[in-house]
Amino acid sequence: MNTYNKLFTVFLSTILVWILFVYTPEPALSASTQQTLKDKVEAYIKEHEKTAAGVATIVLNEDEIIYEMKGYADIDKQTPVDEETVFEWASVSKILIWISVLQLVEDGELDLEANIETYLPQDFRSKTSFDNPVTLQHLMHHTAGFDDSYTDLMIHNPTKKSSLREVVEAVDTKQVFPPGQIVAYSNYGASLAAYIVEEVSGLDYREYVQKHIFDPLHMTKTAIDAEQDDNPWVKEQRKKVQGYTADLQLIEPNHYVIPLYAAGSVMGVATDLQKMLQALLAEDGSPLFKQQQTIDLLFQPSLYYPESNLPRIANGLFFLPSTSKQVFGHGGNTMAFSSSFYVDRLERKGVLVLTNTANESTFTLGIPEIIFGTYKHTGNNTNLENSSQWIGMYEPARVPRHGFSKVYGLFLRSQVKQMDSHDLLMNGFYYSQEEPSIYIAKEDFSAYALDVYSKHTETKKMLSSAQTDLLYIPYTKHFFEWGIILLGAFAFLYTFYFTIHAIVKKIRKKKQSIVLISQQILNIFLFSNVLWISYKTVSMTTYASLKPFLTANLIYIICSVAISVCLLFQMKTYKTYKYEAVSRMLTICSTIILCVNIVYWEFYY
Repeated sequence: MNTYNKLFTVFLSTILVWILFVYTPEPALSASTQQTLKDKVEAYIKEHEKTAAGVATIVLNEDEIIYEMKGYADIDKQTPVDEETVFEWASVSKILIWISVLQLVEDGELDLEANIETYLPQDFRSKTSFDNPVTLQHLMHHTAGFDDSYTDLMIHNPTKKSSLREVVEAVDTKQVFPPGQIVAYSNYGASLAAYIVEEVSGLDYREYVQKHIFDPLHMTKTAIDAEQDDNPWVKEQRKKVQGYTADLQLIEPNHYVIPLYAAGSVMGVATDLQKMLQALLAEDGSPLFKQQQTIDLLFQPSLYYPESNLPRIANGLFFLPSTSKQVFGHGGNTMAFSSSFYVDRLERKGVLVLTNTANESTFTLGIPEIIFGTYKHTGNNTNLENSSQWIGMYEPARVPRHGFSKVYGLFLRSQVKQMDSHDLLMNGFYYSQEEPSIYIAKEDFSAYALDVYSKHTETKKMLSSAQTDLLYIPYTKHFFEWGIILLGAFAFLYTFYFTIHAIVKKIRKKKQSIVLISQQILNIFLFSNVLWISYKTVSMTTYASLKPFLTANLIYIICSVAISVCLLFQMKTYKTYKYEAVSRMLTICSTIILCVNIVYWEFYY
């Protein structure tokens, strides 16, 4: 018995010594690591503080919080960013849509694989043009096939307030790809999902979010309405914040309305958004969801890059390449604000970044990369492919593919060139081949670094990046389209030359052809009208407001055809001097070129 007691005493003493001096519990993030991470974030913000007007970032790791607010909400007034500063969420707003959808899935009100037509009113003006059904999963994956629009995105001083249904039906968007084939990021598709939430729940989408997300999370300083009429405090605070360019120039005006408000109109203080971040990091997803399997479903990869096991989207949340390879979230940009929101549920880490700087990435992507680590690809790199097969011109699927604004796609094309025998060069970035079809740019943010190439039945080959596929464009089409634009430019130059020459002749009181002058006046009118349409488009307007100007281009075509026939008749019937004959032929040719551009680029209504 004594021997047993001695052995037990020795054993117990050994355990106590091990606990006291050897064993060190490992929390999710030790105090030293937490301090190091905080120091890294502070140092990074200090290093780049001149690249953004103001920034608010909150990092969560279990119960640990890194909380940084730097810079100015208004530089001229020296108003600092603080807990009362309102930021626009931009497309981070879409997370509310996907949470709402899954709440209704959890309640048995929605089915992600069902045809959305079953949830829409019979008289709803649908944009679909293919027989294949569109599902909510397609809307979450941005694979419903809708193209983009550069009108109706943001509007200064709207004349009326429209319902979500009205703006969804009015937006100038078409279904140009069969569902499930192409990823093309779509504000319309997300807004359509929000409208389905509205229809199924019986509540206005703003009311639904307030009741089922904002109220349970006590988010009292966040507004979702396009004009912040649902939260007067937020509306007043927004007046105290200005938006800036990357070189800190004031964007004026930077107060505007987003008609598709569900897709990008939310704004509020950073600490309110932190509450949603904490809820999405909670093990059971409470109070947003009733069952843990629903929050797990939200972050479960549901779409992979083509012909790979690389996750791309988890039910509306985009994959952020990182060390853990399990980070999902969303970024966003409005005319004057940028944001990002990312979550790693397995490691219980989350980060949000809000800035009042347009198209900002130094903080919105740089800080998440500090928190989650740089992506390192693991795969089969023993049998690399010859990268020459991917050489060519590519255009984002996310561009307008109908109507006059499709011309903007020309300026978004990227040329892929081969480097060495295995790597590629695009947009000035060197892409190293990690394994066949998978290429990584080391010098770019992880969010933009990963490109996956694949064969496609219709476009021959396709490049897949985070939020959109890029479709192969044959050089013949590329040069043809640029060719007719350049010819159109020369036609306008000839018009201006003729006009100046006609003025000189008028001063000298020389006889001139009224028919020729009439056509050149029409050409000048067309030039002015196209410039005005382009200006109004980039100045944020509705498609409806452009209809009269687009209709005027049709009138131009009709009048120009009539005048050209008259000029040909004159050339055949009456004897003319060589100079007059040349002028007539050049006028007819330039008119034909301008008409071809109008028809091809659909500058008409």
